[in-house]
Amino acid sequence: MRILVTIPLVDPDVGPQAMKWLSEVGDVDVRPMTTEQLREAVRDYDAVIVSVWHRVTRDIIDAGRNLKVIGTASVGTDHIDVEYAESKGIKVVSAAGASTYSVAEFTFGLLLMMVKRIPENMGRVRNGEWGSLLTPGIELFGKTLGIIGLGRIGSYVASIANAFRMRVLAYDPFVDRERFTEVNATRVENLDDLLRQSDFITIHTSLTRESRRLIDRREVGLMKDGVYIVNTARGEVVDENAILEGLKSGKIAGYATDVLTGEPPTEETSPLLRAFRRGEVPNLFITSHIAGVTRESVKRYTLYVAKGVRDALMAFKR
Repeated sequence: MRILVTIPLVDPDVGPQAMKWLSEVGDVDVRPMTTEQLREAVRDYDAVIVSVWHRVTRDIIDAGRNLKVIGTASVGTDHIDVEYAESKGIKVVSAAGASTYSVAEFTFGLLLMMVKRIPENMGRVRNGEWGSLLTPGIELFGKTLGIIGLGRIGSYVASIANAFRMRVLAYDPFVDRERFTEVNATRVENLDDLLRQSDFITIHTSLTRESRRLIDRREVGLMKDGVYIVNTARGEVVDENAILEGLKSGKIAGYATDVLTGEPPTEETSPLLRAFRRGEVPNLFITSHIAGVTRESVKRYTLYVAKGVRDALMAFKR
């Protein structure tokens, strides 16, 4: 079998192991490329490994006349038309679990940055000011954190919140009740209850038809006044215009996000990006989809997807 790897496997710690696993089932070509180049190259391969920035659409899937496996060095698969691929008998493999600790830690980093007003205080010092009363923050201790999505990342966020002695609520109709008990989180039956009770909200749900614009104007209206929100899931899970309105009105005290609508975003696709660049709201914080990228997680992405593709191809051989 022939395997096309469109990401570099240069890490000296894990690259050789990834190549060893893939070589067990076929000939491997490592050729970093764009989505357009992938469209031309995929036709001759049995498996392809892509990154989250490759858009694997129907035309690319159709071009892969021998394609059996699509692997992605990411946790999410919303950049791949999974339903169409599976309808053609093509297995889609992700690196699920590779970024759990990275994203959960980053989530709390964003939360602490906002509530402690760290960027604002640093700006005051840079401008020659000094004084703790100029930018008083708030404590997490004893407050209520609402977690939307109690998968691997949401569960670890709950564990961190326990260390801060927070009350943890979680909404996820797709996980067993035992998971809530394991991470000391109170299960809420519907999203509305979580929104009404939470001082802080973190979002960790995958992007599906059901979760698209899960947080809209109605949902923002249910939240406590002065709520803080962190989104390290997907930009499309929220209605960006509703978030922006909430920030401007003061309903939302702070919104920190690592993801935006239409990545890579433009000011046309993302109202939040436009407002951020123009400085329209001071309580908006945006990073460039880096929560899951650490030295450790990058190694796991490589190993997890390589092993997953190898195992999937071995199953086809049998």
